[in-house]
Amino acid sequence: MKSRYLLLVVGLTVAHAIGAALAPVSGDEAYYWDCSRHLDWSYFDQPPLTIWLMIPFRFLFGETALAVRSPAILAGFLAGLFLLPLVRRLGGTTRDAALVYLLMHAQPIFALGFSYTSTDVVMGTAYLGAIWSAVAVAQGHRRAWWGLGVALGLGFLAKFSIIVAFLPAAVALLSPRGRADLKTATPWAAALVSALLTAPVWIWGAQHHWDNIVFQLSGRHSPEGIGLKYLLEFIGANLLLASPILAVLLVGSCWPAWRRKDPAWRVAVAGAVAPFVFFGLVALRTRVGAHWGGPGLMMMTVLLVLTGFGGRRMRQVGAIVGFSITGLVLVLALLAPLFLNFEWEYKPRPEKVSSEKLARAFGTDQLVEGARQRRDRWAREIGVPPESIYVGSESYTKTHLSAFVSKGELESRFLHIKGGKHGLASLYWYPPEDFEGSRILFFTENPGQEDKLRQHFRRVEVEPPLVIPIGEAGQRTLIVARCEDPQNPRPFLTRLASSTTRDKSLP
Repeated sequence: MKSRYLLLVVGLTVAHAIGAALAPVSGDEAYYWDCSRHLDWSYFDQPPLTIWLMIPFRFLFGETALAVRSPAILAGFLAGLFLLPLVRRLGGTTRDAALVYLLMHAQPIFALGFSYTSTDVVMGTAYLGAIWSAVAVAQGHRRAWWGLGVALGLGFLAKFSIIVAFLPAAVALLSPRGRADLKTATPWAAALVSALLTAPVWIWGAQHHWDNIVFQLSGRHSPEGIGLKYLLEFIGANLLLASPILAVLLVGSCWPAWRRKDPAWRVAVAGAVAPFVFFGLVALRTRVGAHWGGPGLMMMTVLLVLTGFGGRRMRQVGAIVGFSITGLVLVLALLAPLFLNFEWEYKPRPEKVSSEKLARAFGTDQLVEGARQRRDRWAREIGVPPESIYVGSESYTKTHLSAFVSKGELESRFLHIKGGKHGLASLYWYPPEDFEGSRILFFTENPGQEDKLRQHFRRVEVEPPLVIPIGEAGQRTLIVARCEDPQNPRPFLTRLASSTTRDKSLP
């Protein structure tokens, strides 16, 4: 039976790998890829684990979508391996673990998420490992503290929101056996290991005036007045991410699990609800990521199978609906160009969801080729090597997609002139002297950036726009400008001090 379970996990992992290899890389994934080319202790807006994991896969598979998405594929595989011992500790069987893994794949968030690299999917697997260890702690297995410490430490290196796992860890201490362990050295030594694993984040922070910590605590989101708008948006998004029927069953399974009054089961319930409680409270003040409840959905799926809540028939119907939603998403992705034949927008968030924004998901290859041709033409006109001219944008996704699609042949640079908060890691890669007298071929789809460029460069010459046809009626129109000699690269091209300044500050 165990071999069949392993075959199931391997089979679904292969399916994820095939899907990952075929789909084009997103802007955020290209951002992580470019970060992996600049190995560092950590990064401005992301801890390093997901980025580090990409490096060996790039060595194996080259600069491909499969290499970029291998951290997510690995996370899905490890999640399957972690589920079996977790389910068994809660009294389930190998067959129950298989059903949990299948029901997870009936939820679009996992069916698609295990083929898409994000810090969330890697952290979610670490979260699952932490709950498995916390359950074992509650059952009196002292060595499980080591697993808990490692899972929390690596989870922190994947995404800072692993802190929500401290609630189920605290619930484990409510058990007599868990409290008794505090009289031994094991949990304290495990805590030290966990803290040491997080060291890269603090080392990077100490090197850069704690910019990463300040950003997480105060710069990532702009709190608003207390209201229900974002909370309802968060709940509604998770109804779709888990599929509506399964979502109701998942939430409902928490109560019968809690009523068992078993310390291990109460740890599992705490693991299921902690992400929703924490981010639900945050959503009262600001918008949160729809997928941030993912780790809780993992644990709710475990509870749903083991409690049998809702009955077998309802779980089957929920699974069918979930697979149907996933299939619909894939079909819509294939038919997306058809939606570019007319103009439309999502009224609550037109800046994010509209026909114009959809068009920007296509034509990246043509954009990169057009940028290369214009860069080469400029280089010929002034008699310099093409590689001495950078290609840049105020969009970090365009910047890093250009680098990825060109396999690193285009030297791309991000220009932080629009005021965004995310995607700023590259501002810590290049010192100011790298930009002295530099030339940047700038491209954007946002009018008005030319005036901002003139505030930063001694010379800006706007070229004819780059027009990329998309489908029958859609198109992308990019403003292109030749920018020469930045007057002061800090802080719009770099946040680093010059090496000369650093040298003078040394004793």
